[in-house]
Amino acid sequence: MTHPTTSPDHFPVDPEFAARWYQGWLDAWNSHDPRQVIPLITEDFILESPTTRHTGWFVQGHDATVKYLAYVMNAYPDLKWEQVFTPMYSATEARAAFYWRGWGTFSGVLNPPSIKGNGRSFEFSGVEVFDFRGQRATQLRAAYDLLGLMRQIGVYKGWTASDAEARKGKQP
Repeated sequence: MTHPTTSPDHFPVDPEFAARWYQGWLDAWNSHDPRQVIPLITEDFILESPTTRHTGWFVQGHDATVKYLAYVMNAYPDLKWEQVFTPMYSATEARAAFYWRGWGTFSGVLNPPSIKGNGRSFEFSGVEVFDFRGQRATQLRAAYDLLGLMRQIGVYKGWTASDAEARKGKQP
């Protein structure tokens, strides 16, 4: 499977700019107004995350990005984010990686697939790698434990390695 990409600037991003920009990204998420990210991203911005990769949801452009953020915010209305650890920067491209922590409550609706929230709280962490063109992000590649998040909120009830070990010898 090929992943579409956008073209970042071919020189290192200024760390001070990137730090300010990322705080704006977190502020936009924490405002719970998805449209607040629009000034931060290019019109051809691509967002990739475990959620988009798992569902096959291609997110490109302002409208698709706003819809994706609304999807997340509708499921977790009190979701909050903070940066943790020191960012990393590419020496050759306008690229920066930021580690984050998020927490909230599954009190909205995960739609699709129309799963109503159950009030369970969660906490998870991950990394976001952004490419920049000018003063805006042109691509995001995010990584986090989607399966762990789904377990915390009670959506995934599948076996874990410890469950499988405990069940050894108990099957007919």
